[in-house]
Amino acid sequence: MPKISIIIPVYNAEKYLEECLLSISQQTFTDFEIWAINDGSTDRSLEILKKYQAKEPRLHIIVQENKGVSAARNLGLENAQGEYITFVDADDWLHPETLKQYIEIAKNEEIDIVISQFLTEKSREKQSPSCIKSFDRKEIEQKIFPKFIETDVYNSVCNKLYRAELIKKTNAKFPMGVRIAEDAQFNHQVFSPAQKIAETPFKTYFYREVQGSATRNVVRNDYWQSNLAIYQYDYQKYFGNALSENTIHELKTKRFFRSIMALIYIYWNPKNQLSLFQRFSKIREIVNHEVVKKVFSDNTLQKDLGRYDLAIFKAIQSKNILKLYLYTLYSYYRNS
Repeated sequence: MPKISIIIPVYNAEKYLEECLLSISQQTFTDFEIWAINDGSTDRSLEILKKYQAKEPRLHIIVQENKGVSAARNLGLENAQGEYITFVDADDWLHPETLKQYIEIAKNEEIDIVISQFLTEKSREKQSPSCIKSFDRKEIEQKIFPKFIETDVYNSVCNKLYRAELIKKTNAKFPMGVRIAEDAQFNHQVFSPAQKIAETPFKTYFYREVQGSATRNVVRNDYWQSNLAIYQYDYQKYFGNALSENTIHELKTKRFFRSIMALIYIYWNPKNQLSLFQRFSKIREIVNHEVVKKVFSDNTLQKDLGRYDLAIFKAIQSKNILKLYLYTLYSYYRNS
């Protein structure tokens, strides 16, 4: 039985797939298997996988019709034989010591989940895995669970090593038919019963942003609906035994508040791909939504806001779209 199973969902990834596979083959820790799930690719991805398999016997290929990343990862989980599981996306790559660092931490500390950091640029410089933080059950409840609600910092599955037994015990699956937060919802399932977690400052995973900035992706990504869904998500289901209902509500309200403030800037930003009419319609939809009106009726959220943010806050409260447009335009040109 291999020590680690690496699961890679592959969909039209011909441009970067070989680099991804090479970074795995070059790992200094070698006791692993790779499960590449070709999710109905229409480019050369499957051809690249088969060619690479000829020289990499640890690579296993599964072909399915296009069902999405969640289905691909779930299929990988069904076939994985490793004691530990990690996930890699086909257009990303790993630092050569990633698996070595994972195993040394997990084995020595009897850890359920290891969390590492992302590489922000392509660098293979030597790193020190010092200052590893361990969290027992009480600390997981006090420090990790709140982070899942108020930020995205722990959401990704790609910078983590999971004990396979924990995944099996919880019957954790990636959700099907959802548009957002597949990673987060999987993590909620496996983190909620975890007894010990370790976080290393070691940068193991290079994430490649291939689609451009947020302001240029407003057509492809409905950020408003995504943030609304996150606010309405049932955190109580996974964290309710550790966090009170009031605490969960407070954390997700503050997050939603920050998100709406940021969305106003994104949608009014002159660089985005929407027409002026489309931007106006989206802002009107946001400020008139019942959830937004309820959240922004809480004046305690004004605390510690700067002058600009306070002006945006009050304009949202009063649903003054013209002021929101002028304030955002002023901020954009002032900072450009």
